Amino acid sequence: MLENGSESNCYQFEVSSLPSTVDTDGPYCPEFVGDEAGIWVWDGDEPGLYALDAEFWAMVGAQGFDFVDADGNVSITDPGAGPMAPVDTANSCLEASADGSFHLRVLMPAVPERLDEPTALSTVSRIGLALDGVTIFGEAPGVAGRGGLPALDACGGHIDPSGYYHWHFGSESIQTNLNKAGADASCDIEQALEAILGFAYDGYPIYGPEEEGAVPPDLDACSGHLGDTPEFGATYHYHLSYESPNLPGCLTGVTAVGSLTSPDNSNASLPGGSGRGGMGAGGPDGAPPDFTEAAEVLGVTLDELLAALGPPPPDLEVAAATLGVTVEELQAALPPPPQPRP
Repeated sequence: MLENGSESNCYQFEVSSLPSTVDTDGPYCPEFVGDEAGIWVWDGDEPGLYALDAEFWAMVGAQGFDFVDADGNVSITDPGAGPMAPVDTANSCLEASADGSFHLRVLMPAVPERLDEPTALSTVSRIGLALDGVTIFGEAPGVAGRGGLPALDACGGHIDPSGYYHWHFGSESIQTNLNKAGADASCDIEQALEAILGFAYDGYPIYGPEEEGAVPPDLDACSGHLGDTPEFGATYHYHLSYESPNLPGCLTGVTAVGSLTSPDNSNASLPGGSGRGGMGAGGPDGAPPDFTEAAEVLGVTLDELLAALGPPPPDLEVAAATLGVTVEELQAALPPPPQPRP
């Protein structure tokens, strides 16, 4: 079944939490300011795509962040190591531990169905599945509002606090973004500016940023258009961009109910639903809202957020104090209440 209630056949894919097709070992956070490290899209003053080198740490230090001590050591925190409030991850480079013991299950419509209006993608939204078996999420949580920096490797991926690797960039064209930004980092994945990257969760294919040697001139707000493709002929499809991150900002098609779950790890933190059977706010008839994205934005685990909120209706002042955030920050991060289908 699709999120709009339509019946549809779906493709089902089951992939490893750490696919062998990609290098998931980083580097991510440097122990010392001069060490080899990953990249980040900075959202404070002087925003943009940066390598996490000495110049970057000096820049954010001048903006009042204390990631680095007087000896040049970078503060590193594992966000999956246990319960912690935002105050525990502030001014830390975040690097989670990998867990290759479980799988992710992806459902996609076999025949895509267009929406009347596109679905906007928020922070850490589900976007698609790459051909390398790695799931693709939207823009990672910003640093300026919470202080912790979840570093990406040079190809634009990192480990989730629950242990699985995922993309926040389309890796096959990221080197152009890095070069354009002047970031001294190199992605070791072969770059292909026109090749198919994978499929969005609505079933439409995603291609590199160019078509016949140039960026297509007729892209819509979701960075997609109807055009010829080598694999599928004339069909709607998305393109990566030369913005950072380089992924579509919305989806034009309907996604499947339970489009991303884990069959063997009920504690996996997944956008749009956690672990087995998680369906998020888009589930049927009053399914509870999904707080996974809110937890990542606030820098806490899903269990910590749910425990702080307690049974409905939540006392936001008490919850905010428990989590170490302001009421305004908590309200901004929380999803809207679900609307039952008529």
